[in-house]
Amino acid sequence: MQVSFSISQKTLERLEWPRILDRLAEFVRTPQALARLHGQGSDGQSGTALFEPSGAGVRERLAETAEAHAILSQGDSPPIGGVATLAPVLTRARKGGALAATELLDVGTLLSVLHETVRFVEARRDAAPRLAEAAAPIDDHSALRSAIDRSLDSAGEVRNEASSALADARRDVHRFASEIQQRLSLTLQDPSVRSHLSDSYYTVRNDRYVLPVRADARDKVRGIVHDASRSGHTLFIEPEALVDLNNRHKQAELAVEQETHRVLRMLSEAVADAADALEIGLTALAEIDLAFARARLALALDAVEPRVEDEGMIHLPLLRHPLIPADEAVPNDLHLGDDFLALILSGPNAGGKTVTMKALALAVLFVRAGLFVPAAAPARVDLFDRVLADIGDEQDIREHLSTFSAHMANLAHIVASADERSLVVLDELGVGTDPGEGAAIGQAVLEELVEAGARIVVTTHYSLLKEMAELDDRFANASVEFDPETLAPTYRLKMGLPGSSSASSVAARMGLRRSVLERAEKLMSREDRRLDRMLSELSTSRAQLEREQREAKRLRVETEATRNEYRKKLERLQKRRDELFRSLRDDLDAAFREAHEEVARVVRELQRGGTPHSRDAERARQELLGLEEKAQRAEKEAGVHERAAPNLRPVDWNRARPGDELELEGGQHARLVALPDRRGRVTVGVGSARLVLPMEQVGIPAASARPKAATPKIRAPANLSAGGTDRCDLRGQRVDEALDRLEEALDAATREGRDALTIVHGVGTGALRRAIRESLARSPYVDRFLPGSADEGGEGVTVAHLDK
Repeated sequence: MQVSFSISQKTLERLEWPRILDRLAEFVRTPQALARLHGQGSDGQSGTALFEPSGAGVRERLAETAEAHAILSQGDSPPIGGVATLAPVLTRARKGGALAATELLDVGTLLSVLHETVRFVEARRDAAPRLAEAAAPIDDHSALRSAIDRSLDSAGEVRNEASSALADARRDVHRFASEIQQRLSLTLQDPSVRSHLSDSYYTVRNDRYVLPVRADARDKVRGIVHDASRSGHTLFIEPEALVDLNNRHKQAELAVEQETHRVLRMLSEAVADAADALEIGLTALAEIDLAFARARLALALDAVEPRVEDEGMIHLPLLRHPLIPADEAVPNDLHLGDDFLALILSGPNAGGKTVTMKALALAVLFVRAGLFVPAAAPARVDLFDRVLADIGDEQDIREHLSTFSAHMANLAHIVASADERSLVVLDELGVGTDPGEGAAIGQAVLEELVEAGARIVVTTHYSLLKEMAELDDRFANASVEFDPETLAPTYRLKMGLPGSSSASSVAARMGLRRSVLERAEKLMSREDRRLDRMLSELSTSRAQLEREQREAKRLRVETEATRNEYRKKLERLQKRRDELFRSLRDDLDAAFREAHEEVARVVRELQRGGTPHSRDAERARQELLGLEEKAQRAEKEAGVHERAAPNLRPVDWNRARPGDELELEGGQHARLVALPDRRGRVTVGVGSARLVLPMEQVGIPAASARPKAATPKIRAPANLSAGGTDRCDLRGQRVDEALDRLEEALDAATREGRDALTIVHGVGTGALRRAIRESLARSPYVDRFLPGSADEGGEGVTVAHLDK
């Protein structure tokens, strides 16, 4: 693939990219990822392996980083780690070499990590599809993993379960060794032998069990001499009687060794067969490891995912240099490529101009490497095909170039290479020669670069370059702030303003003698002094203005917080008031129900011929009158509060019926035509027109803030007579009026001892009939109700049989 991103090794070093890689290396878990991190890219340069050559590749890496970032933010982490460098091991296995048990253990560890990593990302495929795809090339190798686990223990010893022949040979070794040791113990107890020994123990020499015999008693103990002490006073002799047993023990050990070697070779061949797939798995594992390393670095830097386009724009709110500790870094807002192409940074030395410029260039490299940028959202860093830089002292002794000559050679290359896909960063453009000539060359270089469409950040002290932003809108000024009170830089960047170099103030802070500074002040031209003073005053005024703006913003925030606090308190009080009134209404409703039940009880006793005690009747009468008076007072008081409420009074849609009177926003009255549909829309009538409105835009009118059924009219019992029926004609009435009339009729019929009440409502749309029958179903007076007979009017009539 043709490389579409280029940067020189010198520029990488000047931007301190190797230090970024070192920081990223702190978060990798595998040697394969570490090697890729510091490896050569497709351009053959060290440290460029992470740079994606294509825009699609950049976006893919950033998406992987985002998925890993989300997983880590939830407290999860992939089981990556403990993997050794296996390239030499796999190479030797391919060539037919037998691997050591420890090397096979390393292969087993890799297989387990691969298996667990695949399980980890597959379990999160919905949230991390790209990481799951990155793990797709990894083979499970379950048979090889099981074979290694079955054959080797954690110490690298071949298990008996690996081979029945190995288990038998080891048993023989143990059996023969035990038998030899027993016979040697008996020999040590034999007085005829013990007297010739230099010590009362047995040992092993040359893999043979032997006795320590005095040299002068060599002829007294028959056997084979295997060794002697340093002094020569002791000979280590294998007793003749044990030679055969020692031979058999040695043969058993050789059998163990041979079978162990066979098992290891068998496993090595299996590794050789899987070597290609294992290398593919290692590569995939390294990519997943790098994705999580990028995410860990993002968390450490509090970095954000940038938007990436191809329009040459950079927008970095609160940008920080990634190598400066968070508690020391001063974040600055930076943008480039939207309203202007070149940003001219000016201000005092050691004020942070170069650091800011490097931070912007590093953000471009971060994006190419799939890294989040150390800025605030919403960050944007578009793709650039090359980064060209002239930073620091370019003096080259080997090429016999002075500082200025080296700068000019570098600038010549930059001017020849730059185009609309280039980011150019230039530190102290035009220095090293006569200031007038240097400034003129610098202006000409910037004009040429802007004509080529490049995006440029340049630092300078030259007034000629600062003035370019006033004459050409392709350029913009920015300056690093200098505190005139402390005579020290604040490292804050001010977009849109050139900065004074404040050379005298910096020199004074560094300890230069005052007389020297006064002489320098006199030597400066009047125009230079005036310009420097104007820039300093402008910077001071702007700093004061920003302090005042921050204070005003703080006061606005505090005021808004206080307003919100009081608004919440008012809402809580209003809610509490509404709850109290609802509680009062509920209590009154309960009392009304009890009153109705009392009336019904009295009526039933009268109908049965009973005579309730006059005092009880009078007491019930007085209680009902008192409840009615209390209800009217509560209704009146609640109505006052409800009228004071700023919003529409909510409608109880469970009790609402077509024909009910409603109030619209703005105070206009309407009637309910149809109840809310599934989408919460209500049909209302206003005059002859019909409107469809959201439920929230209609309410109960002030005059009927509570449904009348909630405060039933209560009358004291009158003289009643038993028997007979009555009729109640409700045709042509609205629902709320009809229900009031119906309740009065039921009350009167009950008092008069009627058996039934015939209610005439007509057929019509059926709305009035439904409302009347629903009210009858809830009434304490009604035992049951039926449609009228054909002679009575059919469905246009309902007959309510009263409760006895």
